[in-house]
Amino acid sequence: MTEREFSYWLCNIEGIGRLTVARLIKKAGCAQAVYEMREQELAGLLSASQLKNFQHARKEKNIKQEYEKLLKRGIRFLPVSDPEYPTRLQEIPDAPQGVYIRGELPEEGTPSVAVIGARMCSEYGKQAARYFSSALAAAGVQVVSGLARGIDGISQEAALDCGGRTYAVLGCGVDVCYPAENGRLFDRIPARGGIVSEYPPGTLPQARLFPPRNRIISGLSDLILVVEAREKSGTLITVDMALEQGREVYAIPGRVTDALSSGCNTLIRQGAGVAVSPSVLLEELGKISRPWEMADSSGKGPAGTNLEGMDTQERRPVKERTLKQQVAACLDFTPQTPGQLYEKMRKNGCVIPLPALMQQLLELHMEGAAGQEGGYFFRNGKN
Repeated sequence: MTEREFSYWLCNIEGIGRLTVARLIKKAGCAQAVYEMREQELAGLLSASQLKNFQHARKEKNIKQEYEKLLKRGIRFLPVSDPEYPTRLQEIPDAPQGVYIRGELPEEGTPSVAVIGARMCSEYGKQAARYFSSALAAAGVQVVSGLARGIDGISQEAALDCGGRTYAVLGCGVDVCYPAENGRLFDRIPARGGIVSEYPPGTLPQARLFPPRNRIISGLSDLILVVEAREKSGTLITVDMALEQGREVYAIPGRVTDALSSGCNTLIRQGAGVAVSPSVLLEELGKISRPWEMADSSGKGPAGTNLEGMDTQERRPVKERTLKQQVAACLDFTPQTPGQLYEKMRKNGCVIPLPALMQQLLELHMEGAAGQEGGYFFRNGKN
């Protein structure tokens, strides 16, 4: 049997939580060694009820069979000691002893951004979440969030709609969709990213489980973007954890009279970065992970970020005098994704990086020259 199987068994013994699991593994060295510990050794580390549950699980459960049942459901379990366990997560304080995954985990060499915010968001927040998430995903950045209603779900849906990848961290089991209204999104994510949780399958959502999961959202990310948040908001718990983990935090500014922007404005006053455009975040990610320096001969970075049309020395976008007009000319009354428009422009001899294309599309949208539905853009017939 493997360490994954022993770890899965250990992490699912009733009454033995993650802190106790960590203590046992520290003492024994690995989960298999914990399984083989003598009762006398265990008595000094477990309460009477925990010891009873441990002995029962050791006697009654078929470890290999239990893990195979998990795999048949399309769910994997990775202990913190596993080579495939996320490096980003392994380095944070109080790393989960193991994570359950449906789909995949974020790629190690690819920049990741957590997009988080209010559940009861404004129209401004919805538009901002779509704007930033679409641009980031189109540039090859992985979008991480919590699948909650509001900003979380909107940002993750926008990432998928433009062909990007997204990862949802849940405060329940990876087989439980919460909230139910995000069921379609829940079903879409494993094919273009993954669903992650430290809680066993079947775990129902409980208020006490959500604050701990926030450290995983920030832990899997290189940078945190707060779209909308009230002065006293659960979103700010994730921000606090991100700062403890050494992550960069950016916030989208809002009107001083808007309660939903008060948390963001306060974060900016306290030193958070000001997210005025996706290009600001992409530049920051370049400082963190240096994706531009890792381009291969095809002109693509490790995240599939297209570097064509960028200066070869600094890898910065080449300025185009009539760029907006060229983008507008490619718009049609049939909605198109940024990727489709990029290919259309390339065939017309205009090659620009996707983040720059997204910037122009959203400016055209704000000017009324372009319409937008989800991650699709089209010519506005009223103009």
